[in-house]
Amino acid sequence: MRRWTPPPTTIAASMALALILVACNGAKPTDSGLACDAPVASAGADQTASVGGAVQLDASGSTVCAKLQGAAVYQWAFESVPPDSALDISALSENDSPEAVATGFTPDVPGDYTLRVVVNDSAKESSPDFVVVRVSAGDQAPVADCGPDLAGRIGEALELDGTGSDDPEGATLAYTWTMVEAPSCSALGSDDIFNGAGASPSVVPDCDGIYTVSLVVSDGLQYSEPDICTLNVATNNRAPIADAGESIEFGVCSDNPFRLSGYASYDLDGDELRYLWSVLSAPTGSAVTDTAFDDATTAEPRFTWDIPGTYLFQLQVSDGETWSAPDIVTFAVDGEALNRRPIANAGGDVTVDVEASCESASYVWTCEDCGDVTFDLDGSATFDPDGDRLSFRWTEPTGTIRITNPYGAVTEGWLPGRPSDSSTVYRLDIPVSLEVADCGLQDDDTITVRYSCTGVRR
Repeated sequence: MRRWTPPPTTIAASMALALILVACNGAKPTDSGLACDAPVASAGADQTASVGGAVQLDASGSTVCAKLQGAAVYQWAFESVPPDSALDISALSENDSPEAVATGFTPDVPGDYTLRVVVNDSAKESSPDFVVVRVSAGDQAPVADCGPDLAGRIGEALELDGTGSDDPEGATLAYTWTMVEAPSCSALGSDDIFNGAGASPSVVPDCDGIYTVSLVVSDGLQYSEPDICTLNVATNNRAPIADAGESIEFGVCSDNPFRLSGYASYDLDGDELRYLWSVLSAPTGSAVTDTAFDDATTAEPRFTWDIPGTYLFQLQVSDGETWSAPDIVTFAVDGEALNRRPIANAGGDVTVDVEASCESASYVWTCEDCGDVTFDLDGSATFDPDGDRLSFRWTEPTGTIRITNPYGAVTEGWLPGRPSDSSTVYRLDIPVSLEVADCGLQDDDTITVRYSCTGVRR
């Protein structure tokens, strides 16, 4: 932990100049369980990062008084951001929770980002501590996007769309379009792409068939990998369009086998499709072949991989007369990634108040029972820093609550009816826990369901 004075351009500069961090009774709590006067915040060491890269913030080095362990709330906020940044407190962490001991954000422009954290134990609040994240522009390669595959007829202009191309640093892009392949009956080449240096050029096909066009973009320093689009030109039957789905990068929690999907493929004439998947390339040392598919002729086959690395797949579809141009998809399995534990969030405590109607007869009050009641359990704010698929499990140790789907992120709890009378209130405080896990690590969170059944004289 250190003292830091924010720059004068920040909103809270005048107040921050006077802040001094005070340790709890001069030291952190010891195993003796001695209490201290107030918590002490620690925002961690200063960091460096690149635009678009994830920044992790961690206040676990803060001191919390021994008698108050587990009761602390961590309040993160931006003290200052670069002038062109659009970030605010909602950018902190994937679930917009600036009150966790660990959070994070993704910088959008170069410059210095100053953040503060305050620890509040409900009795007292710490002085703020600050961390500076210095973000550089870097120079990552741009990404080309030639838009969707197109279909048309002879003599009709087809307009390509490269406006989805992007540079991570926001540089102005230069576009290069190339006619990679044309039908044997065509005389078209790259020079026949009108406005071939623009973001939205066009091609006028001169015969039926599949035209393959590539786009490469440059930021002035680096060139992108090419992106491939096809132009499907047919006077009568038109060739179908293959879509192998989105490329996926797995961490250490990759499914094996994983599933591919070609369901986005389609035929312009509405013909029924046949599918054919193949392996274009596998990591060095891999022994997989097309036999690693459980069925390479289905729209959604499973593929069993043998070693971590990058696998490249090709999909073609047929309408019974014509095969489509191939579409390519990449699945990458990172066997060396550092798996980070998920963060369980069972939502807030639940209050269930039920009333029963009571009536008097011959000066004797009788009350109806409090009826059955249902309520929501919501763990949807749970997240995994690596984006891994999570499993959920809700538990309630007393057996009082029946949980409709214990393995759902969001489910329903049910409490049976209770007897009541007009003079007492029946109350229960019931703990409910949510446990989440990725392929190797887990976390849990517990909330309290506060139930009351009250007889009300009518």
